[in-house]
Amino acid sequence: MTMNVEKLKKVAINLLRLGRPIYKREEMVKRNMDYINEIISFVGCEYELIKNAADDVYVMKRYEEMLIKGKSEGFTPVIIIPCEVMCRAIEFFYDDENANDRDAIISKSEKIDVSELLKKRIQDAMPTDEDINDDIEGEYKKVSSAKAFASLLDYGTNRIYETLILAKIPTCNPWEVAAWIPTMAGGNECPFPAEHVAVFEYWYKKYGAIPAVVRFDIWELYVERPVRTQEEAVSLAWEQFGYCCDIVYQGVGTVNALAGTVIDSNVWYFWWD
Repeated sequence: MTMNVEKLKKVAINLLRLGRPIYKREEMVKRNMDYINEIISFVGCEYELIKNAADDVYVMKRYEEMLIKGKSEGFTPVIIIPCEVMCRAIEFFYDDENANDRDAIISKSEKIDVSELLKKRIQDAMPTDEDINDDIEGEYKKVSSAKAFASLLDYGTNRIYETLILAKIPTCNPWEVAAWIPTMAGGNECPFPAEHVAVFEYWYKKYGAIPAVVRFDIWELYVERPVRTQEEAVSLAWEQFGYCCDIVYQGVGTVNALAGTVIDSNVWYFWWD
């Protein structure tokens, strides 16, 4: 989906200025490889590294090639954006002896009623403060559809991240990818891993939506059967608002504006700030 890219860029740059230590390039490269190795060790599957990609077109092409290959060979590809915060999330998972039990996460997801989950999250996300615009619905207007992943760009360098992990998660059920990759796990109103799995299964069966890119605070889904009508788009936008209200409150502004971004879009973007 299309987000307010300039706003996201400003937020990212401010975070970089405020919170990232300054390292020499050699030290930064070494630290990044340490993060990559730690993530790979945790995920524990085959992978390849995408290094110094010229643009998102190359990355999208490589992902789509691996998606086709994975369907015949029994794996689901996912692009992991390595960083220090994701490594800290991994350490958190290791500290909880049950958190990295993927079978347990998947089993728990099967007991979740996704319709009820999203309904509750929508209710919890609705504006209550008088300072917040009460017109959360807004006006519908179709905009350009999204065809490429939005989170591949490092706003600190204004280039594609120097190294990306293309992991081959050994499952034919794409929604199970979320049981393999740690995210904020409930922080900043981000769903828990079992909830991600349940919602992803629901959307996969309905739209062919496949979890494709992950950072500690981001999921992007590759959509094989995008919505084609305004009615479908509005219904989906409410579900997405419930799943991740930040894409409205800190992104497009209203649910109907969100609906205008998902028609014909092969990529959905979710970000928890």
